[in-house]
Formats: sequence, structure tokens, C-alpha cells
Amino acid sequence: MGKRRKVDWRAVRDAAPHGVARRVELHELGVGDGTIADRIASGQWEPGERGQIRLRVGTVDEDERCDAALRLAGTGSMLSGAAACRRHGLRRLPDDGSVLVLVDHSRRRLNGDGIVLERTRSLPEPVWRDGFPCAPLERAVLDVARRMTRLDPVRALLAEAVQQRFTTVERLTLELDAGSRRGTRLPRLVLGELAAGVRSAPEAWAREIALEMAAEGFPEILWNRAVHLGSTDEHLFTPDGWMDEVAAAWEIQSVEFHLSPEAQDRDHRRRSLMNEHDVVLVEHRPRVLRTARAQVKRDLAAAHERARRRPRPPLVARHDPS
Repeated sequence: MGKRRKVDWRAVRDAAPHGVARRVELHELGVGDGTIADRIASGQWEPGERGQIRLRVGTVDEDERCDAALRLAGTGSMLSGAAACRRHGLRRLPDDGSVLVLVDHSRRRLNGDGIVLERTRSLPEPVWRDGFPCAPLERAVLDVARRMTRLDPVRALLAEAVQQRFTTVERLTLELDAGSRRGTRLPRLVLGELAAGVRSAPEAWAREIALEMAAEGFPEILWNRAVHLGSTDEHLFTPDGWMDEVAAAWEIQSVEFHLSPEAQDRDHRRRSLMNEHDVVLVEHRPRVLRTARAQVKRDLAAAHERARRRPRPPLVARHDPS
């Protein structure tokens, strides 16, 4: 019998930084089937995805799932969807435990447990994040959004990507136009909202009401415009909604964004500035936008009428950031 090859266990650990390796990789490092079987029998290792071996037992974390998915997909593959978005820094994501991996169109489709391999003719250049090859952020974000079936989660995801300056509406639109049309209806709708200045799901609900009122002759409401003092060009505040004709503001008081002491201080300073510069302010909670639309419309109409009756203050609204 030939002499058994000595195993370099440090090399094994280096080859499996997340605790998973393909059986063939272990063979190449001198770990034979007998050793693998012994370690599985003793409870040190356990079988993994399609010929892979977990070099530990217990709960599988996301890094291991992603590593296993990329090993299953093979050379040239990359993470996309929620797994890639998390590595780019996004948080408003679905957590269904699945891992999306992009592979070249010539490859055979081969899915595993919670692993989705998507063949594509437009495989992008990967961006490395935390040691993993990832699709560029725009592609990863839209690969999530195209699979969503509800509008508000798409709004939350795309608004986070734009509002936190990970990307822009323009770059997302270019990526959407360049890819498959499958699943693009909701992302395209949300990109239209973002292009209009909307930055959250509650603001999108408010915009729906504003558009209904506009169809009935109510003046246009602008979204997230920076309001400056006309005489000095000093930036004063950036309200959610702005009725420029009469210099009236509409604020959506979302608990999510206004609970911290810092956020409450900003709200107080903004209200004080609006009062100082004679801006008529109307405020609503997100829930009211869903449950009392008729009342919201009456409130807006009343605020507009109050503002119309006093001289318009010398304020200028712009599309520039606050």
C-alpha cells in the first residue's frame, strides 16, 4: 500500500475560511474519503450542499451560505440580491434566507437548498465586499426589487439606496433599462416617485393623495425641496411637501424617523423656522394617510387657503440638497 499523504490542516482551514469545502478540494489537500467519513461519524463535520462538506456542525450563518453558494456556482460567479446588498451596506432587505448567485448564461442552472443560481447574458464585473465577489450595487438592488411583489418594501429598499447616497435614481434607471423586463413594474413605479423627490413609503402615500387632488385642480405639491430665504439665499429647511404658490409646508411625521432626541430637536428647529418665516404648516402621521384620506385632503385645502390669505413670504424652493 502507498504511504498516506500527510494532511496540512492549516491549508484546509485556509481553503475553507467559512467552514465549508467541496469534497474534491479536500481530496486535493490530502483529506481522503476515510478521514471525511470518520469526522462525519464522530460529529465533527457534516455533509453540506451537493458534495460539499461542512467542517463544523450547528447553525449555518450567512457567510457560510454565501460561500457554499459560490462554491456550488463555480468560477466567475458572484453574489447578487439581498446577500450582496447587505455587503454593500443596505439594511431594508427581505430576509428569506436565500442566496442569489449570478452565473454566465452558458452555465447549467443548478439550485440548492436556499441557493438560487440565475443565468445571465449580462454578467457584470464583480465588486469585492468582505472577501466575497458581489454584483455592483445597482444590479444587486434591482435583483432584489424585481423579485418583490409588494410596493411598499420596494419603496423602502430603493429609497434607502438613494437617500443614503449609495446610488442615484439615474444609475438605477440605467441599470433597470439595460436588464430583463421581468419584474420591473414596481421598481419602475418607485423610481418615478424618487425622481419626483419622494424619499419614503409614507411620502409616496402622501404623493398619491396629492396627485388625486391635482387631478381635481389643486396646485402641485413639490417633494423634498430645499427652501431658501430669498434675500440672503440662506437655506432654512427642507419639508417633505411644499406648496410653492403660497409657501405652505406638509410634513409626514413618521415615528421611524422621529423618535430619537436628535430627530426631535431637528423637528423643533424646523417648526420654529417655519413659524418665524410665516410658513403655514400641516402635519400628518403615516397611518392617517391610509385611513383618512378625505380628512387629509380637507386639511391640505384648509392650509392652502390660510396661506393664500396672507402675503407670501420671500422664500425660494430648489431641487438642491439640504
